[in-house]
Amino acid sequence: MHGMIKIIRCPSCGEEIVLKDLYDGLEITCSLCGNTIVYQNGKLHVMETNEEYELEELISEEEEAKREEEFEEEDYEEDYYAEY
Repeated sequence: MHGMIKIIRCPSCGEEIVLKDLYDGLEITCSLCGNTIVYQNGKLHVMETNEEYELEELISEEEEAKREEEFEEEDYEEDYYAEY
């Protein structure tokens, strides 16, 4: 997954973390709570709590909304101008 930006939420504190790259062995440190999350075999492993999460579980709703907006943009180009 090179070149795609993903936004995930820290499973411990909910802080948004921007991932600019994703590869096995990637270590991510949450800037808010300081937890270390390691990406391995398609899963995110929280070192401090020994919990594992699927990447899809942690993707931020904001990113999901952005993806949906791209498809809906054409619908909003109708006239915004009210007549006085």
